[in-house]
Formats: sequence, C-alpha cells, structure tokens
Amino acid sequence: MNDQFFRLTLVIYKMSGGGAQRVLSIIANYFAEKGWAITLMTFDDGSQPSFYQLHPSIKCRTLSIMRNQQGLLKTLCMHLLRPFILRSAIRKSKPDVVIAFIDLSNILTLVSTFGLKIPVIVSERVNPAYHSIGIFWSTLRLMVYRWASCLVVQTQDAMSWFSPSIQKISRIISNPIIAVPIVEKKDKSSGENKVIMAMGRLVEQKGFDLLLKAFSRIENQFPNCQLHIWGQGEEKENLLKIRDELGLKERVCFKGMSQDHNYTMGQADIFVLSSRYEGFPNVLGEAMACGLPVISFNCPSGPSEMIIHEKNGLLISSIDEEHLAKGLHRLMEDELWANQLGNEAQKITETYSLEKVMGQWEKLILEIIGNERKN
Repeated sequence: MNDQFFRLTLVIYKMSGGGAQRVLSIIANYFAEKGWAITLMTFDDGSQPSFYQLHPSIKCRTLSIMRNQQGLLKTLCMHLLRPFILRSAIRKSKPDVVIAFIDLSNILTLVSTFGLKIPVIVSERVNPAYHSIGIFWSTLRLMVYRWASCLVVQTQDAMSWFSPSIQKISRIISNPIIAVPIVEKKDKSSGENKVIMAMGRLVEQKGFDLLLKAFSRIENQFPNCQLHIWGQGEEKENLLKIRDELGLKERVCFKGMSQDHNYTMGQADIFVLSSRYEGFPNVLGEAMACGLPVISFNCPSGPSEMIIHEKNGLLISSIDEEHLAKGLHRLMEDELWANQLGNEAQKITETYSLEKVMGQWEKLILEIIGNERKN
C-alpha cells in the first residue's frame, strides 16, 4: 500500500488559522510525504498565504470565487459561476479522490462535481445541531450529502444529527493530537504571574464572554494571576468592552494570533476551553499534549471524549460563569493536584496519535478508490 501513488484534491474556502485548516494541512502534508500528488484548492484570491506550513510538493490553487462584487448583478453572476469554476479546476487536477472540509465548501464541491464520477469525501468540522448555516443551506446540505462517497464527522453526536441514509455513508475520524516537546517551558518556581490561557476565534461560539465573567469572580483571590486570550475575530471589540466594564484591563490580555502554539502553551499554567459547542477541539488536545491542567465546559461535542473528569482535567457540566469560576478556583488553589492532572493529560496522544488517525484516513481513501474502480 505504501508504494501506491494517488492524486488527492483538497478543497476548503481558505487556509486561515482555524482548527479545520490545521487538520487539512496535516492530511495534505502526510500524503505529500508519502509521494502522493496533492492539490489544495481554496476559494480566496491568495492574498493571504496558508497560516500552516505546507509540504513543498503540494500544488496550491486559489480560485478567487469568494471576493465581493460591486452591484447586485455581478454578485449574482459570481454565485452562479462558482460551481463551474470549481468544477473546471477539479477536473484539471485529475483526482482519484476529492476531500472537502467545512459545510459550505462541502456543498459547493458536491454540486460542482455532480456527474463527474469522481469520489468525494466531505468532512463536517463542528456539530451541525448547534451551528446554524441557515434554512436554505441546511436543506441543500441534507440533499447533496447523499451524493458523497463518505461523510467524515468527528464524534457520534455530530453523526446522529444526519438522516439514517447519510449516517450509512458516514465515518467517525477524530483529529490527530501531536505530541511536540515544549522547547522553552515556563519556570513555575520563578515567582512570575500565573497565566490562565484560552485560545480560539473571537466569536460567540467560543464563550470568551463567559470566561471573562468567570475570571472576574476569582481575580481578587489570586492577585498574581493573569488571563491571556489568543485569537482574532469579529467579537473582539465586544469582548474588550466586557473586560473593561469588569475592571480587568490590567489582568486580561488579548494576544492576537499565535504562530507557535507549542511556545505559547509552554508559558501558561492552566488552559481553559469555554466554548458553547465544538466539533472536536484541536486546541484542547494540544494543551493536554503539552501537559497543561485543562478545564472545559462539557459542551457538545468533543471535550467529554477527551477529558475524564478529575483524572486528566476538569469537565464543567453547566455552561455558565459561576461553575467555571469554581473549577478555576480549584485548579489555582491546589497546584500539586493541577500538575497531576496535567501529567495524566499527556496520555491523550496515545489515543489520538498521528499514526492512528492518519491510518484511518488512508484506509478510507483506499477503500473508496477500490470501490470506484470496481464500479
């Protein structure tokens, strides 16, 4: 199997610094290392390079079908042209399999490849029960996903949202969690401020408003503690306003995008996932792999599959600031116990190793190629 050569085309709207993009880059790099021909297609204009490093053999094609048009007629024309532009690009790449990531990219890819007899794998990256894409797109998704060779989801919860006919062609593949040794770890005996960190897009889903309110409940009890929030997004101004209204300007820092998660996590003492819902939270797995004590809402879906409560982290059953504050207080108050949780958390890499997860992807791809050639 390792000597076989295949052409793989990957489709996503853009290669920004999100969790879905990170996993897609891992898939692309893994198969490029095996000598497969990888084409990565994005819908943007290429003005922003991929946030994640890509293997030099990967062909990147930017289709410029996301750009805003001046005027209603031009906008309508672009919407109508998108499937044809993507269809032409996919045909030229001559793939054995196409893999699309994220709901709207999945829908457009399936519409674009209709009738081409090219197998398409689509992958949902969040739980659709909690992430609305609107009635039109949601209805279209349920219609066109039946055309896919396979739907990949990350959890059983996400799979259960779909109809039985779509579940029959679905596969659960979690994200890989890669153990990377921390090059420069914080000296916790140095007397420096303790750092609680969180990371993610600054959007309502991630619950940073709840985190700020939870932190405000404990900040007076731990005056040497700071909260660092990493990420960018449209909710930044609102979150800054909440921070300032809570009197936390000197205690909470919004750090922007992290180019080196490994170093960033090495400088933290506790990691918090305050999301209202997730798909499979990559950043939680990274924090656990780095040996950080972690605390997370038991939101749908992902955290409960990674955290065993009070063994390798804390799961907060109620999604509110009061219970989150109590959990943070426990970790801050008992540093020895928190460190024990962090040590146990590192074992997460055994369950979600790169080899195991990518082995599942490879098995699926080869299975679909084999079925296609039989037909």
